[in-house]
Amino acid sequence: MSAHTSTALTSRRARTASATHTGGLWRMALQWLLLSAWPLALLWSLKPWLMVFWQTVFSLWSRPLGLSLTTRLSPDGQSIQWSAWGDAAFAPSSQQLILHVFGVAALWLISGFFSDRWTPLKTTLRALGLIHLSACLFFLWAPASFPYSISKHLQVLMDMGLGFMLAIPPMLALGWGLLKVPLSQKLIVPCLVLAYFAVMLPHQWLLHAWLLEHLSILLMPVLFLCMGALLDLWIFVTIYAWLASTVPVPPHSMRRA
Repeated sequence: MSAHTSTALTSRRARTASATHTGGLWRMALQWLLLSAWPLALLWSLKPWLMVFWQTVFSLWSRPLGLSLTTRLSPDGQSIQWSAWGDAAFAPSSQQLILHVFGVAALWLISGFFSDRWTPLKTTLRALGLIHLSACLFFLWAPASFPYSISKHLQVLMDMGLGFMLAIPPMLALGWGLLKVPLSQKLIVPCLVLAYFAVMLPHQWLLHAWLLEHLSILLMPVLFLCMGALLDLWIFVTIYAWLASTVPVPPHSMRRA
């Protein structure tokens, strides 16, 4: 075989490999788009019923939990409007502020006795203590300037929760959708994950409302930063890790290991 023929054959093989690689990327992109669009379209079409369900959950639990919270659907049925009787009445008193400051100081001192193996817990507790201390100092300095009430807090949480649910299908399509699982699972699993968050989120917000009303709105920064969108993301990562662990390992991968 001449050098010219060998070069032409190599060039043809390179073009074929490049075309195959490009075609594979386009197929993956199309698959991601379709797997994202299906649950997104379903969620958006069911949004009015989702708002009714969330409003029903709040109405059902508000009285047994002793909440002053009331909810009503917006005129277009696309959102929930919260109102809490006497939002300003939940502001901390001077005695509460002093107790919370001493509590943060005690937590800081006690965590200093933790051994090195408890360093992650020590760091977490001290970080939460600093966040809570910043809230105490704010109320000591300018209590009338606090911009959020319980109803506004819940409104923000609902908007963030709905936005997070809209981000779930693209994230699952990028991870779960590319795994070697049956097409039926690729279509059904994202809907089941969305259904889980649709049930979990309103109960999470009810817990926020109960803690803020029965304890103090001093807890709002800690709840917002640690038990809001960040907690939702951790739960999503945990669910995805569990789903990925259920996918069988190909035999040839086990032989290489």
